[in-house]
Amino acid sequence: MKRYFLSLIMLACLSAVCVFSWEPSDLMDYPEGMEAGNFMLNFGAGLDVPEHSGPGYLYIPPIHASLDYNLALGDKRMPFFVGGTGGYSGYGYEDEWFYSKIYLGGRFGYHFNWGIRNLDTYAAATAGWIIYAGSGIAQNRKYGWPLIGVNIGARYFFSSVFGIWAEIGYSLSLIDAGLTFKF
Repeated sequence: MKRYFLSLIMLACLSAVCVFSWEPSDLMDYPEGMEAGNFMLNFGAGLDVPEHSGPGYLYIPPIHASLDYNLALGDKRMPFFVGGTGGYSGYGYEDEWFYSKIYLGGRFGYHFNWGIRNLDTYAAATAGWIIYAGSGIAQNRKYGWPLIGVNIGARYFFSSVFGIWAEIGYSLSLIDAGLTFKF
């Protein structure tokens, strides 16, 4: 019990030091290496829960791309971005039926500046449309529904133009990762 209490006190002290060393103005700027007017092009794949699984089922995980544009908003030039996203996934059963899902949408987000070199963290909201197209027995139809999602993500740049990215949340899939290019 004594060790547990001591650990809590140490954690509280460490948290206090971190909070007091943080400047509120840090969240008003783009992360280092980012600036208003930059484009970020992301290519990647996602992990999701297939709608059907088992022997004979085929699943193509979400594959997608997004393009984000850094846009400073307001008098304080807050670090926002806008962009678009698109993707594809599919699932089916042997030769009997197959469904394709095409995702199209827009994104809006905010960059968080934690002062870590080459790291861009952000929160994003996505809105768009999912198009379903199916073939096979009794599923030869097309329909769609709204795409609504929120994600938190991070990009880490190995150079001034190339890096990796990952997002967690839900819009196109539960977890996304891939390559990013800044220009």
